[in-house]
Amino acid sequence: LLADRAAEALVLHRMLGGPATPSWEEQSARSLLTDLAGGAVPARQLLPRARAAGLPVNRRVFVPLAVRDEDPARLGRVLRLLGLPGLTARLTDDTTAVLLSLARDQDARALADHFAARLRTEPGAGAVVAAADARTAWDDVPAGLREAQHVADAVTDSAAALDLPPVVRLRDIHLRGLVRLLRDDPHVQSFAERELDGLLRGPDEDLLPVLRTYLATGRNKSRTAQLHHVSRPALYRRLEAIQARLGVDLDDFEQAASVHIALLAHDAQQG
Repeated sequence: LLADRAAEALVLHRMLGGPATPSWEEQSARSLLTDLAGGAVPARQLLPRARAAGLPVNRRVFVPLAVRDEDPARLGRVLRLLGLPGLTARLTDDTTAVLLSLARDQDARALADHFAARLRTEPGAGAVVAAADARTAWDDVPAGLREAQHVADAVTDSAAALDLPPVVRLRDIHLRGLVRLLRDDPHVQSFAERELDGLLRGPDEDLLPVLRTYLATGRNKSRTAQLHHVSRPALYRRLEAIQARLGVDLDDFEQAASVHIALLAHDAQQG
């Protein structure tokens, strides 16, 4: 009788939209990938858990990926559709890790690109897929997961404005990656606050996103107006307001570059 009532309660809970309890496999994958990315536990000690989670680890090439704003279940489904061995798990509220395990004679870069291309065909998909270089040693996987997450974080704020490849890698993020690594330096923080002071203290909150898009698109006014759904004259007025607030000329390369670096640092600190 007690078991029947428990089953009825579970059915009612699901009917009312209660959150489904993660399966053992999902919990195992999340625990494993979180510990790998965190680095607190040596990777070698996590090998038995990787095998238990069903990840092939002998004579393999590992491709760490980080996907922003995507459901781990959908990522797992795409892996199965493509026949790619791997694990998926949410690392943070907005980042899911994917760890591919490939045979050494497979093309790791091509398969990562294939995974991203297939993901983009899913309804509503448009997530940023970031990848670290393939790792042939299990001990190097933690650094790879952190690298992939770093790449994903570096481009998220301006992903729509940037001309990104299907899979973003460290070499694709250029200055953004460097600034993100230096974001906690007090000198960098002071520089960002000083350069952006006129906007950070101002009441017009919509000016900062416009500036971000304008600089991310390489000062392309048509593209910026399109992305913000405003007319060209309206954009010109906002750019004039931005320049007046900051006391800069955004047509001057050096001044625009200085403001861009400050904005990248500000965004990195906020993230």
